[in-house]
Amino acid sequence: MTTLSATAGTGLSIDGARRQIGLALCAVLAAFIVGSALYGRLTAWVQYEVVLMLALGATFALRPGPLRARPALDALLSAVLAGGGVFAGVYMLGHYEEIAAFREGLPNDWDMAAYVVGTLVVLEGARRAEGWLLLGVVLAGIGYLAFGHLLPGWVGHRGLSAPEVFELAYSANGIFGVALGSVVEIVYVYVIFGAVLRLSGAGAFFDWIAGALAMGRRSGSAQCAIIASALFGSINGSAPANVVANGAITISMMHRAGFTKAYAGAVEASSSVVGQIMPPVMGVGAFIMAEITGIPYANIMLAAVVPAFLFIFSLSCVTALEAAKLGIRPPEGLDGRWNRLRLLQMLTVLASFGVLLGMLFSGYSVDLCGLGAIATLLGLSLLFKETRPSLRDLRRMLVDGGLEGLNVAVACAAIGIIIGAVSATGLGIKISQAIVALGQADLFLALLAAAGCAVLLGMGLPTAASYLLVVFTAGPALTQLGLPVLTVHMFVFYYAVMSAITPPVALAAFAAAAIAQEPVIKITMHSMRLCIVAFLFPFLWIYQPELMLQDLSAPHLPALFGALAALVLAVVMLAAVQVGHFRGRLSWPERLALAVAAALIYVPGAVTTGIGFAAGAAILGRRLFLTRRQSVEVTP
Repeated sequence: MTTLSATAGTGLSIDGARRQIGLALCAVLAAFIVGSALYGRLTAWVQYEVVLMLALGATFALRPGPLRARPALDALLSAVLAGGGVFAGVYMLGHYEEIAAFREGLPNDWDMAAYVVGTLVVLEGARRAEGWLLLGVVLAGIGYLAFGHLLPGWVGHRGLSAPEVFELAYSANGIFGVALGSVVEIVYVYVIFGAVLRLSGAGAFFDWIAGALAMGRRSGSAQCAIIASALFGSINGSAPANVVANGAITISMMHRAGFTKAYAGAVEASSSVVGQIMPPVMGVGAFIMAEITGIPYANIMLAAVVPAFLFIFSLSCVTALEAAKLGIRPPEGLDGRWNRLRLLQMLTVLASFGVLLGMLFSGYSVDLCGLGAIATLLGLSLLFKETRPSLRDLRRMLVDGGLEGLNVAVACAAIGIIIGAVSATGLGIKISQAIVALGQADLFLALLAAAGCAVLLGMGLPTAASYLLVVFTAGPALTQLGLPVLTVHMFVFYYAVMSAITPPVALAAFAAAAIAQEPVIKITMHSMRLCIVAFLFPFLWIYQPELMLQDLSAPHLPALFGALAALVLAVVMLAAVQVGHFRGRLSWPERLALAVAAALIYVPGAVTTGIGFAAGAAILGRRLFLTRRQSVEVTP
């Protein structure tokens, strides 16, 4: 926020006063989340209202508005908006039961005033939190609610009056629906956990272990970025936020090693996306999925293991071959030695995640599991002077825990309006029917349509918000085609996550471009090329369900290991095709042959997989043999 010269009566600048108020509200919000998880939640409506009021107040205090050039007027406008949020929230807290019992569908003037003010305040909060793109999407949904009767064919509907639109928007079917509920009940606890992990110093262990694992490799700087960003991305639930947090270090480190800035930015953006699908936390997506579907967390985590491993492996292969092609030297000066501090950091990390997983598998609620992990992390950190946080650090944990969840909370509140519009107008059913019709002719076409829907609707949104929006739109169609619920949700979730690097609105690429000072389109194109293998994985779940690890009985293990071996080889082959290098420059006929062999592996069927595996192994094996023989001949 720009420094402001105007001052309040106490001598504190308006900017400083607003910031202090905003940070205080963030701390209160985090304390409320932790307290309600520990002592029991209030009723859902009250819980959501309180969180939304605090989040909106903090957003208006910390994010400048349209009058930022005139600080006093902008502060006044922000105060009015925050007051509007408090008015709507307090009114609904006091009259919700009466409205639900007697006036649902028949609001009086005060009810309507609360609906209108509350909705408008949320819209402006969403604009300040996530920008004009999100606001435009939500306004399009509101426009569809009001003017859908003017649209032709199956896209149209009867249309809603203005009072009906605002009542729907500011209700449990809209702003206070499943999207905001997931943030309040699940996401925020893990955002706070991520803040505690980082500020306690335990998170530094991720960076150190990533650097230690990458030592001595040509692509060491890129491998370090991949490992560190994947680990942090799994916790923070936002690929763009992860790029911002790690990119300033990793992008410059890769550029110094010899990669171009655009390529380094793409590696950071792509590896931040990996974290959103990587167990055990999966950017809190696994917990939301378990809450919605009722599927045990263990099953969801197992389903994500293979694609997460292959995704990271593919990035590692591509960057290793690129480094070899460029002749990059291994990084120097990395300290890979263990000491007491590293051992204590490892202890706190392993213990906190161990408690998290142990409580999850024991059947405790998701928020209590997160709270247990936070308590374990803090408790162990306080025991040792090397890891003991100061009082200032403890305050920052509380403040940052509330601050880092603001965007997703306000965004999900606004996304609730879209979900309500899709449901109330029947648009979701119509889209599902269209996908089902495609699926009756060809399942692959239906999957392509669902993937496109997920990428399109997920653009510009945090992981949790994009998944929730997409799964209620495209998910039911795939379920109607007879696919298992877990398969459908993982398919949709995966592509919603991938929207962070797909044009035209690739938020992770935008964040990387800002750090690398390179055109967004260059970073987006590099990211798409780096992740080309990842876009194929969800289809494998459909045609090779054993990869979801839901049945690990002995009869299924040979098929599973065979499929994994083939996919690992396919990943290596596609990496070589992309880079044009494998133990030396690859000719175009070799690249074409490897691409065909990899495609055969991805085609369902034992015969095609066997042919592709044999052909790919022969080509790569020949390259290894020739380069090894040449090195022996050169050796004196």
